[in-house]
Amino acid sequence: MYSILPAFVSALFLGFGVYVLLTEGVTRLSLPFASMCGTTFVWQGTWAFLFQTSDPELAGALVKFGYLFILFLPTTFYHFVIEVAGRRSERPLLFASYGLCIVLAMALAVSDEVVAGYGTFYFGKYPRAGLLHPVHVAQTVLLALRSAWLLLVARRQTEAHDRRKLLDLCLLSLCLYGLAATDYAVNYGIGFYPVGAVFIAVSLGILAVTIVRYGLMRPYLLAATVAHEVATPLAAIGMHAEEIGNVLPELMRGYQLAVQHQLCVDGLYPGQSERLSSLASSIQRQVDSTSTVVEMSLASFTLDRLDRRSFEAYSIRSCVNAALERFPFRPGERELVNVWPIDAQLQFSGSDSLVVFVLFNLLKNALFAIHSGGSGSVEIAATSEGGYCVLRFSDSGPGIGADVLPHIFEPFYSTKSHGKGAGMGLAFCRRVAEALGGAIACESEPNVATTFTLHLPEPGSAADRALRDPAARPRRWPAGQDYMG
Repeated sequence: MYSILPAFVSALFLGFGVYVLLTEGVTRLSLPFASMCGTTFVWQGTWAFLFQTSDPELAGALVKFGYLFILFLPTTFYHFVIEVAGRRSERPLLFASYGLCIVLAMALAVSDEVVAGYGTFYFGKYPRAGLLHPVHVAQTVLLALRSAWLLLVARRQTEAHDRRKLLDLCLLSLCLYGLAATDYAVNYGIGFYPVGAVFIAVSLGILAVTIVRYGLMRPYLLAATVAHEVATPLAAIGMHAEEIGNVLPELMRGYQLAVQHQLCVDGLYPGQSERLSSLASSIQRQVDSTSTVVEMSLASFTLDRLDRRSFEAYSIRSCVNAALERFPFRPGERELVNVWPIDAQLQFSGSDSLVVFVLFNLLKNALFAIHSGGSGSVEIAATSEGGYCVLRFSDSGPGIGADVLPHIFEPFYSTKSHGKGAGMGLAFCRRVAEALGGAIACESEPNVATTFTLHLPEPGSAADRALRDPAARPRRWPAGQDYMG
């Protein structure tokens, strides 16, 4: 009768793993979860036979076979947490943990140093701890504590309600998982029926429901899929446009000669030949603009997964230059943008690609405002102030009304007509600024100037150090304070 529980739990875990794989598919998240389910399935299935066997040789083989999978279970849980928290920087420690598991597995296979046979209890036989068994116990404790820390840090860094609830469920699951460690006492001769499988069953059951209920990887995978499916035809269109641009002048020259020599009738409308000459560049500009939108959309899904400890120092002048080089200006627009001299040594800590995307959004909005008002220009300047790299982006368009200004950073808020904007550009800018440990603010005087001020921590500044040390970082800027100057 004592074999019923491990047999039931074994079947249950097989169901958990299959359920998640069929529902979510094979992802970076579902694979470690399926590994947890697989190791528990084999471990509990083995114990179901171990508890009722009377053959000493078979019991010895089952003990080692079952414990082989237990050795890997804490690391697979840690692997799962790394993916949930989006902490790629943990990979070296993860690989080291897997390496230790392999070393212990080899020792288990060829000696009694990890598991020294088995003890006999009222419920049946159970593995007895060897000299190296405390290494596995210590590894389990350290990985559980590290996993809890990663989840708490991720929870502290996010403001999204659903993601916080998701991380709360993962923490609850980890706590239940930790209760399963009581089974280690039986390895050291304390005779009680090991109920750790019950806690692990509930723990992984919560994770299975969490994965499916909140679709942990679904938004990112959807964005990545869309980005891939859209980027491929966009690249093809761009190459075709370039080819058209190369051959069109020759074709038009031949066409005009043919018309002059009355070899064909001129069927083009007045001015159409001139418009054809700019067709290729117009197509390429639209391709570049759409590609940028796709890249920004994908970046917005990964902001919560940024590893701030891996931030590097970047030149703000290089980012401004890159943005101006890549932005799909229409004819005459580039001349409207004036960049004041920026110190080449002025740097910020963070991600250069995200800052370029912020500049794209500001450029797009400024040029739209200038065209709407009929005239204006853009000025970009950057300075160092109080440990922050401060970028000021101004345009002399019609400005932003006092009733509109408090809402411009809100998602989906837009004053543009339908089809001109979705109201996500400035919301993206604020998310990027906060993810990099800074902030963005806006001041506007109608018919005079609108200025966006972006604060980004300088490398080694107090703000940069606080960003890399989650325990010292506030979750949000103080109420009523847009940025720290």
